[in-house]
Amino acid sequence: MSELFHYNTQAKQLILSEYGRSFQDMVEHVLSIADKGKRSKMADALISVMEILNPSVKDQADYKQKLWDHLYIISNFQLDVDGPFPPPEPSKMQQKPERVEYPSQPIKFRFYGRNLQFMVNKAAQIDSPELQAEFLNLLASFMTNSSRNWNNENLSNQQLAEHLEVISQNQLKVNPEELEITLEQRRKKFYNNHHHSKGNNHGKHFKNKKNHYKK
Repeated sequence: MSELFHYNTQAKQLILSEYGRSFQDMVEHVLSIADKGKRSKMADALISVMEILNPSVKDQADYKQKLWDHLYIISNFQLDVDGPFPPPEPSKMQQKPERVEYPSQPIKFRFYGRNLQFMVNKAAQIDSPELQAEFLNLLASFMTNSSRNWNNENLSNQQLAEHLEVISQNQLKVNPEELEITLEQRRKKFYNNHHHSKGNNHGKHFKNKKNHYKK
């Protein structure tokens, strides 16, 4: 009875799932063909089938070569055909990508974010005093508006100058009186206003019901 049913757990490992198990069986059939010329023609036909099974691959650059790479991978690099591209090296295909290091440098003021740290470092490298002053005004304006929008705090020019000097590790010397701050229009808190208006409506509704009850 068990011979009538075939389970995937009993089959060979599926190498590239996007092409399915039936296609993998087709590749194994091509490997069994003795004549290299006929095997090459069948492999070229498999590429056309792969374009249908995995149409999104056409959006990639050099997608034809990627399809041939996939075909070699599915065959466990045993496919010997006269293809338009050389087979990929198994060692490179199985090589793990290099580890991406997470930035470990601590942030002086977390509420400004790490990007401000990078921009302040760039500002310290500017040689032109005029250009550096304009850049510092932009950074100070950003810091001011961020504090107003997210922390509901108005920073003074003295505080901004101190923060810039600390973030730059004293590479910048900022005169608070020379900072020109551009303020953005503060965002309205829609939720609070909406919640407040709903509360007033509920109050009126309750009051009317109460008066009606007295009558």
